[in-house]
Amino acid sequence: MQNGVTSGTTATTFAPNDTCTRGQVVTFLWRAKGSPEPSSTSNPFADVRSSDYYYKAVLWAVEQDITSGTSATAFSPYETCTSGQVLTFLWRSNNQPSANGASSLAQQYSGQYYTDALAWADSTGLLTDTVTNFSPNNNSPRSDIVTYLYRNAGSPDIE
Repeated sequence: MQNGVTSGTTATTFAPNDTCTRGQVVTFLWRAKGSPEPSSTSNPFADVRSSDYYYKAVLWAVEQDITSGTSATAFSPYETCTSGQVLTFLWRSNNQPSANGASSLAQQYSGQYYTDALAWADSTGLLTDTVTNFSPNNNSPRSDIVTYLYRNAGSPDIE
C-alpha cells in the first residue's frame, strides 16, 4: 500500500483472505514494476477496454510475454487468479530465471505450464510461511500475492 502497488478493499480493510482477479494481479505486478507505459495501444482483447483500470497493465503484460490471455481475444480480467497463474506471471516478469536448486514441490507438478515458475519460487523462498499451502489450482489470497511481490522486490525475507 505504501508504494502504491495495491490498496485495501475499503479505507479500513485489506481483506487478506479474499482472492484476486486476473486484472487485479496483473495490475499489482505492473505497479510493482513501476507502472511502465506499454509501447503500443494495440489491444487483442475484447474484454479489456481503454477505460478499465487494468488496461495499461494488461497491454504491458502482453508486450512483456507475461501473459497471452485466456484465448486470442479474451484476457478474462474478472476471473479469479490461481496460485499457478500468479507465480507464472511473476516468474515471466523476471525473465524466467532458473531455480536455485531442486524443488520437491515442483516435482509434484511436473510438466505443467507453471512447473518452472514453481521451481524458481520454491527455491528462492517466495512460498515460505504464506497464509495457504501452495496448490497451483487454488485461488491465491491477496495476502500471499502481496507477500510474493514484496519478497520479489528484494525484501530481506528472500535470499
